[in-house]
Amino acid sequence: MSILVTGFDAGHDKVNASAALVSSLRDDLPQQLLPLRPRLHFAILPLSIAGLREAVLAEIAACQPKFCVFTGQARGRNKVNLERLATNLRDFDSPDIEGCQPRGERIEIDGPAAYWSTLPGQEAMIERLNRQGIPAALSNHAGNHLCNQLLYQTLHWAQQNGSGLACGFVHIPPLPIQVRRQWPETPFMPLEMTRAALAQILLVLVQQAGASPS
Repeated sequence: MSILVTGFDAGHDKVNASAALVSSLRDDLPQQLLPLRPRLHFAILPLSIAGLREAVLAEIAACQPKFCVFTGQARGRNKVNLERLATNLRDFDSPDIEGCQPRGERIEIDGPAAYWSTLPGQEAMIERLNRQGIPAALSNHAGNHLCNQLLYQTLHWAQQNGSGLACGFVHIPPLPIQVRRQWPETPFMPLEMTRAALAQILLVLVQQAGASPS
């Protein structure tokens, strides 16, 4: 059983909380995740409408995961959020890396209005994080930008191909450095806390799958 964990490239902003998180885990895995090292695969995905689907499917083809845990930053949120839904809608309030900014556009012309996340154990993940002092909650809306597109397109691909792949999305607040540089009024969360949060999410995921972490 393997798990693909992704974040988004920083693009023009130079810092992206999800890229920092995923790179940190890839380069310095927390002690409790060391037994899972052979199963974990990390990737940074492009901030590109046109290139996102191809990029994530290439990662899936390379590591053949049972689970995908996607991460992205969410300005204005003050908790770790696990998304319940991905909607078939692009409605960007800011452009992607190539300057594209669709408004009110479907992601998949013939796709359903929405897909439920298929990541098991999300309620247990939220309960564990809050017990450990990490603010966390379920969220009903992954936004209408690339985070939502990534979850929707991967769930759509899995459904269309009869894949047993299970996917979910974790939104994290920006980092303190982003607040200092760009968004002085927005909530933030230190990298060490988001690292701890994702470690616990992955441990719950393995437990829910009935697999041994070793």
